[in-house]
Amino acid sequence: MKTLTAVIGLLTVILGGCWNNIELTETRFVTAIGIDLNEEGRYVLTVNVMKPSSGKTDAGGAAEKSAIIQSTGYTMLDAARNMIEYSGYKLSYHQMQYVAIGTDAAKKDIIGPLDLFFRDQELSGRHWVIYVEGKAESLLHSKGNTNDIQPLQINEKMISNRSIGKYPPVRSLDLMRMMASKEKVGYLPISHPIQSKKESREARAVIIKGGKAIASINETQVRGLLWTTGKIKSTIVIVPLKKQGQYASIEIVDSKTKIRPVLENNQLYIQVTVHPHGYIGSLNHPIPIDTETYEWLQTKINHVIRDEIHEAVAVAQKNKADIFGFHEYVHRAYPQVWKTWEEQWPARFSELDVKVNVQSKLLLNGLLAEQLGEK
Repeated sequence: MKTLTAVIGLLTVILGGCWNNIELTETRFVTAIGIDLNEEGRYVLTVNVMKPSSGKTDAGGAAEKSAIIQSTGYTMLDAARNMIEYSGYKLSYHQMQYVAIGTDAAKKDIIGPLDLFFRDQELSGRHWVIYVEGKAESLLHSKGNTNDIQPLQINEKMISNRSIGKYPPVRSLDLMRMMASKEKVGYLPISHPIQSKKESREARAVIIKGGKAIASINETQVRGLLWTTGKIKSTIVIVPLKKQGQYASIEIVDSKTKIRPVLENNQLYIQVTVHPHGYIGSLNHPIPIDTETYEWLQTKINHVIRDEIHEAVAVAQKNKADIFGFHEYVHRAYPQVWKTWEEQWPARFSELDVKVNVQSKLLLNGLLAEQLGEK
């Protein structure tokens, strides 16, 4: 009897549904969010809402799959609740792909408007956070050129950028961890609405300090940041050859980074050691590939990567923003010293000696020397 009762109870739970289940007829799914400030200083919330499929198409033969809706509020929660008046439905954020924050809102405060989405129990922290130069709503209004659903294209772009190594994708959970530091220092990728399929722009990022966007870093400095933080998994390093105007493309297939703080005579320095592995992707002027040439190319790769890291360190130190998280390594290695240094860290970081050691390994392609160029 007890077994039968237990089975009935289990079936009741399973068949009865979840206590917080979502009725599809009573809600609409948000796939992207844009956060801006208007002239009155209120938050402007722009959302991309998926439309239920009706099977009908417009005169051009294509069905609109989403709608853009806007509301304003004194706080983000206020703006989100006001959104119901315009949408006519309760909005669900389960399927959200990204949150974009515009320049004015980001320069005022990034943590405040994003706090709502950090706390929302519906969200897993897996959605992307993007900085938009200008208005965030412009990104939501842009059209996808490889996917009809623009938020899904942004998601695909963020994932694929890991193989490029020039763009720093940041998920909500990543940003939360960055902002957990006392200085609230971190970074976000900069996105530009692409107006044309032929348009191409440099990959950049914005530095966050004190929870606000303060400065941007260029594509070279972004990759220096990614080398240092060990987030390069695949990228192409362009190496100048001996003859002017000739280059080799070295494809990096793996890279590991070790960061070690060293304290000597009360003087601190950071040792950054990078171990990239790759192979020759292409040469625009074939040369004989022998042991000497491989060693020479490895040396050139080391120089290029080291220079990129130094550039990233220089711009971060200029802004007194430890975007690399060096303070975490110092804290773990020297906890007692850190207690006296914590309050002074931005100033100490700006003058910190960062030593960079790159030990690249160029893998053999299986090509013979006589197959490449003249003997």
